[in-house]
Amino acid sequence: MNIAAGRCRCRCLRRQSCYVISVYAATVILLQNCLIAYHAATRGDPSDATIVTGGVDHAPTASTVPPRSAVTSSSIVVPLAVVAARPTAQQSQQQQHRPGPPLTEKEYYSRRPHKVNEFRHQSVLVPDRLCQPGAFMVILVHSSPTNLDRREAIRVTWGNAVVNGTWPDGTKLSRLYLAFVLGLHADDSVNRAVREEHARHNDIIQGDFVDNYRNMTLKSLFDLKMVETHCPGVQYFIKSDDDMIINLPYLVDILAARPLTSSFMGPYNPRSRVFRDGVWKLTSEEFPFNFYPPYESGSAYIITGDLIHELFVTAEYVPHIFVDDVYVTGILGRILGVNHVRHSGFAYWGTRTPTACDIVRRTIVTGTKMHPQRLCALWNDLRLNPKC
Repeated sequence: MNIAAGRCRCRCLRRQSCYVISVYAATVILLQNCLIAYHAATRGDPSDATIVTGGVDHAPTASTVPPRSAVTSSSIVVPLAVVAARPTAQQSQQQQHRPGPPLTEKEYYSRRPHKVNEFRHQSVLVPDRLCQPGAFMVILVHSSPTNLDRREAIRVTWGNAVVNGTWPDGTKLSRLYLAFVLGLHADDSVNRAVREEHARHNDIIQGDFVDNYRNMTLKSLFDLKMVETHCPGVQYFIKSDDDMIINLPYLVDILAARPLTSSFMGPYNPRSRVFRDGVWKLTSEEFPFNFYPPYESGSAYIITGDLIHELFVTAEYVPHIFVDDVYVTGILGRILGVNHVRHSGFAYWGTRTPTACDIVRRTIVTGTKMHPQRLCALWNDLRLNPKC
């Protein structure tokens, strides 16, 4: 009787131990699955990453395509193998752009095998007829959406000479066209004011990207797209800032005396050191060399019409840097073997402000630091036909 009772107690103890072990194992598995599910939910879906347009080597540019809204469901069971296999967008980008061996100059200054900067941006505003057939020159002035005063000053001074075809001294100008190039502003009331301005003047090209200095290269490539689309066959394209004056009669005579092909002309920089700090900072990953290739400063420079298409297409195969003049006239120029035509009279950033006599005597081709009051004052001096 005691032996039977002891056997019964042993069997009961074994059953209790098995039950405890089973409950413990089930609890561990349940907690493990909960942790896996939580980890999977917080990883996110790589396909929901914000789309970035532009070079992979510079700060992201705000896209015009909104990210998809995330969809979650507590009733969906995600297989463990799928959860473990899908990296996040950030992890994928880190793997894709993990630093490799330094590029040689030959490797850096070459088209990549596949597109790295597919250009997808479109125009929001564009003049009815940016150029007429047989255009000699189109001038695109880079301006900020808020710089209405600068645009108005150009419209009543040298921009008016482009539209009306007459310089203050009576010199006739023909087949020249001008427009202002802007991006979008974060404040929609500013964009609305730009649309009203364009309705009055019909001289604004606006792209569907944010207008800021990190998008300067994007803006310059947008220029090329607009010129190729709306001014096919134009002989020359000038990119200018909105604080400039261009001595158009002198420039037209220069180009008539020496027609150019496959060339840039402007403020020439044969060997400029790269900034590693400050506003124009580039890291060694963005640009691996200590000196830029020869390039033209972006205050105002000329591109011959036969280069427009090749520059735009090549840019899709070459990583961007945000310093637009270096990228377009320096990096792309070197890859395409473009000529840098040197001519005195083009303004650099530190060049002094020109006078009316500098224009009359043809000592300058372009002038800088021409803020609205200064530009209007100089233009009034020119209209008085100064004796220099």
